[in-house]
Amino acid sequence: MGKVTKVHEQALTASTTEALMAVYDDWAANYDHDLMDNWGYSTPARVADFLKRYLTVDDALILDAGCGTGLVGTALVANGLSRLEGLDVSQSMLDEAAKKAIYTQLHCADMNQALPLASASFDGVTCVGTFTSAHVRPEALRELVRLTRPGGVVCFSVRTEYWEATNFRGLLTGMDSAGEVILEELRTEPYVDSEASWCKLVVLRVPLR
Repeated sequence: MGKVTKVHEQALTASTTEALMAVYDDWAANYDHDLMDNWGYSTPARVADFLKRYLTVDDALILDAGCGTGLVGTALVANGLSRLEGLDVSQSMLDEAAKKAIYTQLHCADMNQALPLASASFDGVTCVGTFTSAHVRPEALRELVRLTRPGGVVCFSVRTEYWEATNFRGLLTGMDSAGEVILEELRTEPYVDSEASWCKLVVLRVPLR
């Protein structure tokens, strides 16, 4: 992997949720500029493209989980997906997302806890940049599946180092074998160009009941 910037290293090594929130609170105003203009962060656009490809309903309602400042939301809108809600643990990041005026609702919540949203609420769920070191545990995927309607799609990225260091592969295999989800795609894709880092890009479908 290439060079990791100081602020990103702080985010990847935060020891508590409070420490992680403090990093993002400080970073929020410069986040878009750093990732999009300086780092070559193409994963939001890639995930939006895959979600669009696999959705089977028109006028889909999408949850952008771990939405941050709205980079994925912007990519979703560019793909014609404009019914969006966002969720993030950092209120400062949500404040930046609100300025984009692309979300109908923004929820401040910790994805490592049960989420305060009703089951089967969304046709699609995206999650980019949160399944990574010091951020969100693999088991949080079950909550994203819970929030997705039968026939709906969950599309997310997992930083490769995190994929290899955790039980993500076993979790996905178990959920697929149990019929909780259908694994539609599992790919290795570039993550952050300036770091020469990679991620797993995963597309799941929630089975019809």
